[in-house]
Amino acid sequence: MAEKATLAVASEGQVFAASRALSDADKKRLMQLSISPVRRSSVLSWTEAAWHSTRQALSDVFNVSQRDGKAVARLPDLKTIAEYPTILSIFRNNNFDIGNGRQAVFDQICRHNHACVPKAQGNFNTTIGCFTIHAIQPIDADEEITLSYLVEHGALRESRQSRLREHYGFLCDCPACDITSKRGKDGEQRRRQMQMKLHAFAEEAAEREHPNVEAELVVMRELIQLYEAEGISGRELSTLYLTAADLAAKAGVKEEALRFSENGLRIDKDCVGTDSSMFHESLARVRAIGAML
Repeated sequence: MAEKATLAVASEGQVFAASRALSDADKKRLMQLSISPVRRSSVLSWTEAAWHSTRQALSDVFNVSQRDGKAVARLPDLKTIAEYPTILSIFRNNNFDIGNGRQAVFDQICRHNHACVPKAQGNFNTTIGCFTIHAIQPIDADEEITLSYLVEHGALRESRQSRLREHYGFLCDCPACDITSKRGKDGEQRRRQMQMKLHAFAEEAAEREHPNVEAELVVMRELIQLYEAEGISGRELSTLYLTAADLAAKAGVKEEALRFSENGLRIDKDCVGTDSSMFHESLARVRAIGAML
């Protein structure tokens, strides 16, 4: 799936002006997107909305006056002002980072639900100017296509739920979060053990004067095993593979370096496609690793 942005801005201060520039059809679809019940009350008061929208309209008038010698922009009506808190809440609850300090909202892609172990991944493809969705797991007919709203670092359930509640206003009930099931319990135990190992490794590394490539490689292998046991794929796993490949090359483990490189590049291709600049960055990284062997 590939979709161009409905609304894209460099800062929240541009949201009101960008929303006013939308067509009636795009505006209607934007207003149908979700609002976080947790964040709705803290968005803006009606008075603040009136001030922000009026200030933007006055800016429009000034710019038109400077450009054409006469002002043709209209101040917003009460309905427009009243909509602004909702629009800003929708933006905050649905925007994706598309790089270069810009955030964007997409009509269809923003409707995908979250899962901690999703079946697909989204990334912005600068080459085609679209946000893309690629399957990273087999998806059955009529099965929901899910994305992860979180950056995955093997976080424990409590941490994941806290971030989802704070930023999106819901608690996840995906299989990875259901600790009443064997799958959920086993996964949480694996993640907890990995967190302990990472903590111990960080403490040990802080006491060393020089990096220990072999020790780092061991940790990377264990992280990869955790991700694969959990069914986690995507660019997070591909990054682990490429990091492990780099470490294996430095440690002189040629066959493992090649295998890790191939796996990382294959996953990256599945996640972003060969027309993505991110794939070509990974390809360049793999070639650099190959040059070390």
